[in-house]
Amino acid sequence: GWEGKVVVSFIVNGNGFVENIKIVESCGVDMLDKNAVDTVRKASPFPKPPIEAQVIIPIVYRLD
Repeated sequence: GWEGKVVVSFIVNGNGFVENIKIVESCGVDMLDKNAVDTVRKASPFPKPPIEAQVIIPIVYRLD
């Protein structure tokens, strides 16, 4: 029955790889927070940005 929203911040460097992954807003469930960080790490590399970019995204966990 774990649900919630985790807001994650990270930097996409010039090569498309992520750096400095941080939880900006926890959902209160440690396992979901850890999974959000792992998901961002596994999604790397991203398309190469023209400049280094900070990305802040919500990841929502919902049971349907």
